[in-house]
Amino acid sequence: MIEAALGVPVSQPPKMARRNIPWVLWELLLRMRLDLLLMLMLCGLALAIKADPQVRDLSIIDGSGLSMLGIAVSIFVGFRNTQAINRWWEARVLWGSITNEARQWRDTLQTLIGSQEAFRQQQQQLVALQVLQCWVLNFELRGIWRSDARSQVDALSRSLGLPEDISLQGSLQQRAQLIGSLYGQGAINDWGRDALLRCSTAFINSLGGLQRIRNTPLPPTYDVFIRLICWLYGYALFASFASRDSAWTGAVLFLGFITAERIGAYVEGPFDQDGSSFCVPMDAICSTISADLLPTSPLGRLPISRDPSRWS
Repeated sequence: MIEAALGVPVSQPPKMARRNIPWVLWELLLRMRLDLLLMLMLCGLALAIKADPQVRDLSIIDGSGLSMLGIAVSIFVGFRNTQAINRWWEARVLWGSITNEARQWRDTLQTLIGSQEAFRQQQQQLVALQVLQCWVLNFELRGIWRSDARSQVDALSRSLGLPEDISLQGSLQQRAQLIGSLYGQGAINDWGRDALLRCSTAFINSLGGLQRIRNTPLPPTYDVFIRLICWLYGYALFASFASRDSAWTGAVLFLGFITAERIGAYVEGPFDQDGSSFCVPMDAICSTISADLLPTSPLGRLPISRDPSRWS
C-alpha cells in the first residue's frame, strides 16, 4: 500500500488468468484422451449389459468391499500425489538455488577481479559461461530446445569460442580451466580460487539434484499398481451407481478418481517438453538469470509468459 501511494511500481507474483482455465482443462483432456476413450468404452459396455432384462445388478464388488477398496485407493492416490508435488517443489527450490548461485558467482568475480582491467575479459567470459550453463541445463532436462533461445545460446557459445553443441559437462570443464588460468596468472590468490570453487560446487550440487529428479521417477511397478487399483475402483463405483440408475453420478466419480491419479503422474515429471502448467518455469528462470548477469543479452528479453498456465 505504501509503495502504491508513493507511485512506486508494485511487483505482483504470477497469477493464472481466468481466461486460461479452459486452456488448462483442455490441456489435461488432451493428455488423458486415451484414458477417457477407455473409460467411455467400459461405461458403454456396462450400460449395454444392463440393457439386458435378465441383468439387474452390475456390481462387481459388494458395499463393504467397495468401501474398503475406496479407503485403500484414497491412501495410495494421496501418497502418490504428495510425492509428485514434493518432487515438483524440490525441482523449483533447486532452480531457485541456481538463480542465487549465479548471482553469487557474478558478485564473487566482481569482487576478486573487478579492479583488474587486464583480466576484465576473462571475468566477463566466466559470467557469460554461467548463463550458458543454465540454458544448457534447461535444454538437457527438458530434452528439447526452445527455438528462439537456441539461436541466442548458439550465438553466446560462439562468442565464448565454444562449439554450439557443447554439453553441460563440457562447459563445467571449461569453467574449471578458466579458474585455473586465472590462478596461474596471479589474478586470484588461494582464497579467491577457493571462493570460486565453492560457488562452482554449489551449482554442481543443485544441477545434480535436478538430474536426479529427471532420471529417477517413482518405481514403475508402483505407478502401474496405483493406476490399476484406481481403475478397478472407479469402474466398480460406476457399476454400483449404474445398477441404481445413477450412471451419470458413477461416471463423474469414475472420472474424478482417474483424473486425480493422472494429475499426480503428470506433476511427477516437472521438466515437460511443452512448457505447460505441469512443469517448472525453467524458461522464465533462465531468462531472469540472463537479465541479471548479462543485462544486454537477448536471452534476458525473450518473450516469457507470466501466466502459470503457460510458462513458455
